[in-house]
Amino acid sequence: MNKDIAREIIRASFKCGSELESLLPALKKGCSAKDYNDYTRRVAKAIDGIQSALLNDTLKRFPELKSEIEQNLKRTGRAMP
Repeated sequence: MNKDIAREIIRASFKCGSELESLLPALKKGCSAKDYNDYTRRVAKAIDGIQSALLNDTLKRFPELKSEIEQNLKRTGRAMP
C-alpha cells in the first residue's frame, strides 16, 4: 500500500464514522430511550470496529499521517480533505 491509498482509507473511515454519528439525533428523536441507548452503543461499536479494522493498521504503517490528520482537522475540520 502506498501513502495515497492510506489517505483514501483514512478519508473513508472518518466519513463512515461521521455518517454513523449523524444518525444519533434522528434516533434520539424517533426512538424510545431504551432503543436510543441500544443504538448509541451499536453505533459506537461500529465506529470502533472501523477504527480497529482500518485506521489503526493504516496509521501503524504510516505514522506520519497522524500529524497530517491533526493539521487537517484544525484547518478544515476534516481528517483528509
